Amino acid sequence: MTLRLSRRFGPWVGHHALEFKWFYAGAFLCLYVLQVLQAELPERIRNLTLLLNDGNLIKASVWVFVGLAVGILIFRTFSRLLFFYPARVQQKTLRMELLSLLENVPPDRYHGKSQGQLFQVLFDDINNLRAFIGFGLLQIGNLVIAAWVLIPKLNETDAYLWPAFIPLFSSVILFSVMTMINQRIFKKMMDKKGEVQQYIIEAYEAKQTIKNFHREESFIQGFVKVSGEELALFYKSAIGFAFTGPYVKLGLGASLLWGGILIKARGGGPSDLVFFSGFLYLFLEPVMFLSWVAVVVSQGFAAWRRVKELYALLDAPTESEKEIHASHPEITATQIAMDLTFWNKKLKIVIPTQKWTALIGETGCGKSFFLTRIATTLILKKYNVTMVQQEPYLFNDTIGGNIFLGREVTAEEEQNAKDLLVLFQLDSLAASLDGILKLEVGENGKRLSGGQLKRVALIRSLMSGSEIIIWDDPFSSVDIILERKIIRLIKQNPKWKNFTFIISSHRLTTVRLSDEVIYVDREVGVRSQAPMLDAMKEVHVSQFFKEQLLETPLA
Repeated sequence: MTLRLSRRFGPWVGHHALEFKWFYAGAFLCLYVLQVLQAELPERIRNLTLLLNDGNLIKASVWVFVGLAVGILIFRTFSRLLFFYPARVQQKTLRMELLSLLENVPPDRYHGKSQGQLFQVLFDDINNLRAFIGFGLLQIGNLVIAAWVLIPKLNETDAYLWPAFIPLFSSVILFSVMTMINQRIFKKMMDKKGEVQQYIIEAYEAKQTIKNFHREESFIQGFVKVSGEELALFYKSAIGFAFTGPYVKLGLGASLLWGGILIKARGGGPSDLVFFSGFLYLFLEPVMFLSWVAVVVSQGFAAWRRVKELYALLDAPTESEKEIHASHPEITATQIAMDLTFWNKKLKIVIPTQKWTALIGETGCGKSFFLTRIATTLILKKYNVTMVQQEPYLFNDTIGGNIFLGREVTAEEEQNAKDLLVLFQLDSLAASLDGILKLEVGENGKRLSGGQLKRVALIRSLMSGSEIIIWDDPFSSVDIILERKIIRLIKQNPKWKNFTFIISSHRLTTVRLSDEVIYVDREVGVRSQAPMLDAMKEVHVSQFFKEQLLETPLA
């Protein structure tokens, strides 16, 4: 199935129109009836004025105007609904396509985009596209239908009044040109707005509150600089509108005066001026909105370019991915074998299955990268893998919602989750285990401590159904006694004892509880790999843990 995001701007709009052709057919029919009903008003109001001047107002029928008002209300409402519903569907579909890509591609593809920039594209830019596809197309259609109905109507009786429309049309054209000129500035403003949002997101994650921002001098200086640039771009993009916007109202007034002059020159009276002003205002709505359509189209096109930039990043494999695709990892009953590039060294990695493999090495040697590369390789080759990073993410949901991620849960799975909550010592978070599963964690687990957050993520990975589980330094926030208890009970549990666990650690206790040990080194790649008992006899392994146990006096 072709993604909507894979199309160019024009074909995307065309495909959207074809996809919802019956909606738009109904919408155009409603617009046509609406304009026909509205076009009746100037002539009927002129006749009403003549009756008033002759003292025969009693002959006027109020029900004609009531019928017109009801008809206008009905067809105006349905024309909007039939345009806006496809736009809402398009908004949802585009957002889901982007979210699906973000979820399924390796993070390396979009590492250059901050969270603020991603939020900006997913929220504001998609909203701008919805506004274009809904409001923009509605008003373009409204203008076409209005011209089709109103121009012949005016030509039938008062064609001499056309020159009076020149000021109105000229001011609208000037306003539209200015909006198109400002498109590039608007895109820069949206980019800068994403940076401002990233400052807020990063500071919120670091502080877990917004009330202490002023204590961070470096933060406030950076925030002031970036937000000032964003504000300056906002004013630059709006200054054209500020000067040309009033011209539209000025043009309306000039047209009304010009029309009065023409009517007077032809010997017309107040009824003719009422007729002309009625037509002028009927033209004003589509023409005035057309000037704002230029704004919406300008913003929509700038938003489309930003969305397409993100899509291009998500759709293009990185060089490391190309290497991975060229490799052929194999999983057998006894081992996982794969080729892996580590610090520009080509390695052949063999990891035993249904066992615990511990990855050790000095800080900064690349253990997290090593694990991520293993996970990425297996995921790209369609193997079922789950990985918990050193700083995992929790959704703004309940603990149960984060563990099960919205899927249907059996009674057995719920009981397994409760057993794990007890095992990981999270059973004190509420009065009951059911209460714990319903406990709201806040944005990225802000209502939990760092250690509690990580343990929820570990439980989520165990409940994911993946038989290959990768944990990056999983027990750094728990004591040695709890760590030993967790590993031993997982090894004994029939549900998980045959899973393959690949973990990184600095702890001697973690290594002693593992079955296989891999020592990684920046200089040589993999310095050694052996079963745990044999690995502990290696000089560099024993020296690694010996140095940890040495007590160094504080200076």
